[in-house]
Amino acid sequence: MDSATVGDDPVLPEIDTNMEIPKMMFAEGEEPVGVRVLTYQSSRAINTILDALEPEEIQFFRDSSFGKLIEIAEKPSFSGRFARFLLSRQLKVLKKHEAWFRFAGKPIRFSLREFAIVTGLPCGELPVRTNPKKKKNATEKPYWPELFGNIEDLSVSRTVKMLRRKTVTDKTMRIKLAALAFLSSVLLSTNLKMKMMKEHAQMLSDLNEFFAFPGTWLR
Repeated sequence: MDSATVGDDPVLPEIDTNMEIPKMMFAEGEEPVGVRVLTYQSSRAINTILDALEPEEIQFFRDSSFGKLIEIAEKPSFSGRFARFLLSRQLKVLKKHEAWFRFAGKPIRFSLREFAIVTGLPCGELPVRTNPKKKKNATEKPYWPELFGNIEDLSVSRTVKMLRRKTVTDKTMRIKLAALAFLSSVLLSTNLKMKMMKEHAQMLSDLNEFFAFPGTWLR
């Protein structure tokens, strides 16, 4: 499945000019002011990880489903003011996974499809989730020790330090550590002190599965 493929028609539907536009969350002229917009996608976090990698390792990530995130980090800074402008003109809609805004008098949509196009991340249907209360498969070997040995807790910043100092030299293992750092500090948080989760490390036993898995960052 292509990284930007979602269950939606690739062509946006034509807007019926006679159709009544849904009401805005805030009345016109009553939009909130002075509200801060938090940026959850951090160029600093991305560049910190990339600076610890070798050129061929960076190219690997450019060619992966994380490639567009790297491109975003190389572009001009995110405009919190413009985001606040759109959010203050959000329309009341019932559809899940869609946000609609009024811009220049017309409704515009930002849905899972647009998210996939912008980020390049897999956004297809999630696999059936197993019941967490059920006993885990006794034959499934924890993958965390293969990555970090006896270390129980590890932050992204410490992992990046390991990559930069070449504490880990195996190419495949370095890619896996960097992938987990990307997931933990870019897709889930912008804090480099964020501790990485063992369940995410478990998915790295198969790199192809890790990069193709839809919604890893949403679980």
